[in-house]
Amino acid sequence: MAFSIQFRVRFAEIDLGRAVYFARYADFAHRCFEDFFTVGAKLPYGSMMETRDVAFPIVHTEADYYSPLRVDDSVRVEMEVTRLTFKSVTSRFSIFRESDNTKCAVISLKQACITASFTPREMPRDIHALFAAQLIT
Repeated sequence: MAFSIQFRVRFAEIDLGRAVYFARYADFAHRCFEDFFTVGAKLPYGSMMETRDVAFPIVHTEADYYSPLRVDDSVRVEMEVTRLTFKSVTSRFSIFRESDNTKCAVISLKQACITASFTPREMPRDIHALFAAQLIT
């Protein structure tokens, strides 16, 4: 089952067309990625660099947009891992408007595993296992 988060669209996230600004969808995806650790795995994402010497910068992104989100819309973001190695993880984030279950966007993020000094490293086995549990086939 996919990990998911829910939240409301804020006024600061919309553009002059009164729809969520396109770049915010990547922020929504990364918010879900962070919460996967902090909420889902009880590993505070903000401190992993210091406590685990591990970070996951985005090295590739793709996006498809289908329907606009507007201020005060309730949003659900679902995370599924589509590719996993000990060097990187690729996740697909499906973004839905809750009121009618409309898929509004799909964001794909490939994130490399690095150290706090920004050198590549192998993903810790426990973190790899967390992602493996989200891997779709």
